[in-house]
Amino acid sequence: MALSPERVVARRGAPLRAVATAAALLGLATVPALQDAARAGEAPALEQSAAPATYESAQHHQLDFWVGSWQVFDADTNQLVALERVEKHSEGCIIQENLTFVTDMYRRPGVGYRLAGMAINRFDGEHWLQMWADNQWGAIFLSGAPDADGSMVFVTVIPSRGRDVKLVYRSVPDGTVRILQYVAPAGSGKWVKYGDLIYRPNR
Repeated sequence: MALSPERVVARRGAPLRAVATAAALLGLATVPALQDAARAGEAPALEQSAAPATYESAQHHQLDFWVGSWQVFDADTNQLVALERVEKHSEGCIIQENLTFVTDMYRRPGVGYRLAGMAINRFDGEHWLQMWADNQWGAIFLSGAPDADGSMVFVTVIPSRGRDVKLVYRSVPDGTVRILQYVAPAGSGKWVKYGDLIYRPNR
């Protein structure tokens, strides 16, 4: 489960070093409250969350266009490459993705089975957070927000294997979803597109 900075709180008696380690793993090492607490040698105080008590704000619906059962096509070849189901649960506050490839696209060399994985997405009151994990390449943690044209853009919080990853989710008027995938050397900002996927309703 991805935690927002407001929710990273030390239990009574828990070592501050453990909190700092958890914060580093989540990419929260620069959060001012944690820095101040570390300097003072005490745990950060519990803060009020900016997230509403219910999940009916406009921000909580920014990824609703992605919810559904999909056939996933490679935009370059128009070949069916994967099947995906995206569902909302836990009172609608969590969006869960389950992706299974039916071709060898993105298969890791030497692995005898195809790529499959899942992601948990949650709006934390300020940003969207996504945690992706799969059966071949590992896991990545991303933070997202809408861009100027309404697309949802996720970027890795912690580099993965020396690389940054950017995913752009775009709702298309014909009812499809387009997901553009980019990679860059960690910290460089030099994005190169490596994937272009079209999601068509699985009817």
